[in-house]
Amino acid sequence: MSNEYVSHLMDVSVAQICLAIGWTKAHNSSLQYLSQLTERYLRRLAELVKRFAELNNRTAPNMDDLAFGFNYLRIDLKQMVEYCENVKLPDSAQPHYCSYVSIPNGNKIKGIRE
Repeated sequence: MSNEYVSHLMDVSVAQICLAIGWTKAHNSSLQYLSQLTERYLRRLAELVKRFAELNNRTAPNMDDLAFGFNYLRIDLKQMVEYCENVKLPDSAQPHYCSYVSIPNGNKIKGIRE
């Protein structure tokens, strides 16, 4: 990731999920790899959802587009729901408030503002 703060949040989230499903030990390199894999997967899902919205002549994706993305990636929603119901994160692993973080996208906007 281009932003160290966001990358750290992803690392912490992956580590919390690993602890919640019963892992007791992991090498730092393994957690970093899982974190990078999760990032790529989420980016791919986001790209698919955006494309499905565009195919339906919409600029903003909705939950139907997300369902299409899950279906395209062959993610079984029933298994996802079952996982979310059965795997409970400890109180210390619950999401915490953090401010919005912008991820720089280069100088693409610079030419528009001038």
